Amino acid sequence: MIDAGQQVAFHASPWKLFGLGVLGIGMTALSAAVAIPLLGNVPPGSFAQFVGYVGVVFFALCTVLIFRRAATMRGPVVTMAPEGIRDIRIAPEFIPWPAIQGMWTWSLSGQKILILAVDPAVRERLTTTRIAKWTRGANAALGADGVGITAQGLAVSYDTLMKTVADYWDAARSNRAAG
Repeated sequence: MIDAGQQVAFHASPWKLFGLGVLGIGMTALSAAVAIPLLGNVPPGSFAQFVGYVGVVFFALCTVLIFRRAATMRGPVVTMAPEGIRDIRIAPEFIPWPAIQGMWTWSLSGQKILILAVDPAVRERLTTTRIAKWTRGANAALGADGVGITAQGLAVSYDTLMKTVADYWDAARSNRAAG
């Protein structure tokens, strides 16, 4: 059982981030092979070639961001404390437990993401990172409307992350009901 009066923090896993970076290099190379075209017979000016060029740009940017994160991320990434939850990949502030109206798991391509339904007034006050701002609309269109927290790149499994957040949220709701 979690002691919700204490702070729990999850850190980045350098090995997981390195693996994601290697995957990004591979996807960039595969996209380049389609764009140039080195694989199969991709006609010049075709839609497949266009997708290859878009893939090169997309996967190269993702790879740079992953390696940058691996090189610069120090300290806890996701922190749960009596006052709330914080994921520095989303915003530097804590989201207060009372502002969380619900939570669920959203999956896409086998990746599980914890979605927190946060009071819109609190969500608007968050100083969100650029990446969180850029992906919010696309995530909402795909069904992940809320604050998404993933175990991707962390030294913890999704199940542990989900259970820990749920335990803290339950404890905060119990404390509100009792007090």
